[in-house]
Amino acid sequence: MTYASSIHQLLSIEDKNITFNDTLVLPTVTIKDKTYRQLSGTLSYTPSCCEKCGVQNNHHTVIKYGFKTIRLLLGDINFSPLLLQLKKQRFLCKACGETFIATTTLADKNSHISHIVKRKIIDLLTEEMAMSTIAKHTFVSPHTVIRVLRRTTNTFMTHCHLPETICIDEFKSVQNCVGKMSFIFCDAQTHDIIDVLESRKQQDLIDYFLRFDASERLRVKFVVMDMYKPYIKVIQTCFPNANIIIDKFHVVQHLNRALNRLRVEIMNTYRYSRPTDYRKLKQLWQLVLKNRENLDVERFETHRLFDGLMTEKMIVDYLVDLSPQLSRVHHIINNLKFDIASNDSQQFIDDLNASKSYQLRQYVRTSLNSLMYYIDEIRLSLEYRYTNGPIEGLNNRIKNIKRSGYGYRNFYNLRARILIVNRLFKNKKTDNEEHSSLSANKVA
Repeated sequence: MTYASSIHQLLSIEDKNITFNDTLVLPTVTIKDKTYRQLSGTLSYTPSCCEKCGVQNNHHTVIKYGFKTIRLLLGDINFSPLLLQLKKQRFLCKACGETFIATTTLADKNSHISHIVKRKIIDLLTEEMAMSTIAKHTFVSPHTVIRVLRRTTNTFMTHCHLPETICIDEFKSVQNCVGKMSFIFCDAQTHDIIDVLESRKQQDLIDYFLRFDASERLRVKFVVMDMYKPYIKVIQTCFPNANIIIDKFHVVQHLNRALNRLRVEIMNTYRYSRPTDYRKLKQLWQLVLKNRENLDVERFETHRLFDGLMTEKMIVDYLVDLSPQLSRVHHIINNLKFDIASNDSQQFIDDLNASKSYQLRQYVRTSLNSLMYYIDEIRLSLEYRYTNGPIEGLNNRIKNIKRSGYGYRNFYNLRARILIVNRLFKNKKTDNEEHSSLSANKVA
């Protein structure tokens, strides 16, 4: 095998019209204070017709007319950037008198960056990595990375179909967004992002969803959301057949916030009168919020704030007994959390109604009244297994994307990065899993 054939295979150059010398020499060149390894090649072939006028190349109508030398970035070799100094054949058409240059599948026309480098950029864009870091690894400018990002995202097909179950949520976006919050929704079954919108305002969402065909909107059976009231009107207007499900995690979070606020209030009353109990309530807040059935009742351990051996259950009993109000609210909220964990919708409604007979703090009563307002949506969340877990996982990935890039100022760049990470990363993961299964089958 000649050096030229080895170079084609080594650098994944599929264009057979590019030829190399059999002497493998890679001199170094310096361009704009950057050192490159340079490979020389020639691109030449016999065209079938003139690219300008379209006349067929019969009887040497199109002749070779010298060369034009360009430099193509191929990637790196031994951690050094590699350039291809390519002599591209120039052609002259005798029929129209125009000249044109030979083309190659190695790069786009008038582009000095090969498809190999662009594929590497796209591959790195699926990772949680700053675009400036990607530019550094691929020896291009950050603006080139942004252009590749936008062009790749433009190739994604716009969704015109809606799944039967969707999850909706918002996330903290860029500074120039309205309210600094953007809207995201995904398929509850496949966890694929359907779209990311700049605004979460009610009218903006209604205008967006009404673009979908009425038959598609009527197909939606369930919409999973948090307790953000403006979304309800959006769903009722755009998805008349959809049932609204309030995510169970947000219900538990809502209850824990009310309980924690009461703990802080009781704790502050003991700040100077009973400093030891103040420290206990302050430092052991996690045990107060822990589900009652998950407290350890068997393991006795010493604790620096208590005398003798104590279990988690004994510690919590002591803390909530410091205030009758705290003990009452702790009992009510734990009953409700147990009903949620047991998916017992009727018992949840009964316990919520039973709490009306107690005199509670105003903010605790407001929290319970909010659950009563959403009681139909919460009941469905206990009867069906749909949650906002998929979209919360996507939001965590968005946070990592923003953190790795030290924040974003342009919403459309952030949206493009979110879509490319979600769609291409999932495809890459699927390909890796298939490759692993094939390898395992071969071993077996």
